[in-house]
Amino acid sequence: MLKRRGILAIAGLIAVFTILHLALSPDRYAPRLLGATTLGGAAFLLMTVAVLLSTRAKPLEDLFGGLDRMYQVHRVVGVCAALIAFLHFFTVPKALPPEADPASNSLLPSVPFGILGLVLLVIGLFLALNKRISYSRWRPAHKAMGLVYLLIIGHFMAAPPALLDHASPSVLLLIVAAAVGLPALFYSLFGLNRRRSHSFTIEAANPLERATELVLKPVNGLLDFTPGQFAFVEVQGKGWQEAHPFTISSAPGENRLRFTIKALGDWTRKLRAELQPGGTVLVRGPYGRFDSASAGGKQVWIAGGIGLTPFLSTLRAMKPGDARSITFIYATRNEAEAIFLDELKARSAELGNVDLIPLLSDHGDFARVEGIKQMLAEPLAAYDYFLCGPKPMVDGLIAGLRKAGVSRTRIHTEAFEFR
Repeated sequence: MLKRRGILAIAGLIAVFTILHLALSPDRYAPRLLGATTLGGAAFLLMTVAVLLSTRAKPLEDLFGGLDRMYQVHRVVGVCAALIAFLHFFTVPKALPPEADPASNSLLPSVPFGILGLVLLVIGLFLALNKRISYSRWRPAHKAMGLVYLLIIGHFMAAPPALLDHASPSVLLLIVAAAVGLPALFYSLFGLNRRRSHSFTIEAANPLERATELVLKPVNGLLDFTPGQFAFVEVQGKGWQEAHPFTISSAPGENRLRFTIKALGDWTRKLRAELQPGGTVLVRGPYGRFDSASAGGKQVWIAGGIGLTPFLSTLRAMKPGDARSITFIYATRNEAEAIFLDELKARSAELGNVDLIPLLSDHGDFARVEGIKQMLAEPLAAYDYFLCGPKPMVDGLIAGLRKAGVSRTRIHTEAFEFR
């Protein structure tokens, strides 16, 4: 669940800048110029926030409610920055103020920097919102947005005093933001977070029904994680260019790390077809806040297809005597696609507090709020809900639960859209 304090922090930053800029800028600035530079500064601060979110810093996870939420905010903040930058471009005065020196201003590259940055920002926005572009092509193009950030820094730093007072509190705030954003940008662009990777050896790649279980043997130590978290997996070798996020399906403390991966795209199909034991994999993480242990005592888990994985990790970690009462709905198309179903049945019986309910859509059974209501002994609002699966299923369940009066704070989801 997205935490409001992260959004409030962003809104507070923009508000502080706006108040400082409007209240403490020199009196000689005309209202139109003041408005345009306020828009420009707000756009730059939003770009800085987007850069900081791309670092995957753990303190920011706590602030926003998980890395998946950070990436959602990263996308929205980036789009908002682009739209505000457009407004800045169309509102900034095209003629210099009377007191400006045209000769000295012509030597400053502020305007070319700004125009080039805006053009590249438009291209980047198109690429970011175009889901038809494959991830392998989108990723390097998106990294080129770092150049836009550098151009915008050059744009406002080179602005003449007639347009921007670099000694004013609001502009000093922009300079501080740039001083923080630049190291964060290079940290993300050059993959410096790879230094925090854990090295594993591929022990097995077990084929399942339309999925693969990747079993990894640690090289230097186990990964410390909690059930429900995910990590980025980067296969070492020619042709494996990028890291991909997958939920950990093993339990903490096991001597092997397991990922259960559905064959959805080129990379995951290649993993199923070509991955061989003995290879090296780098794992970065863990990330995420999909933790049912911190919720109430009455819970409903709803897994759709490969959305089983966070619940599988949790079930494998649970001990008999767990105080929670859990209704676990596992929705798949048919029994053949219900991977690990036998293990889930045995584990649920062993634990005693988990009521496992398989739903097979080929038999006409679907994960819908009306049907779920009939499965529960108490009103819908009495439970905490953990949802993981296809986006249409999760979105439909959220809408139905909210309509039925379930508080948003009791609905927990994991979002895996990282672009």
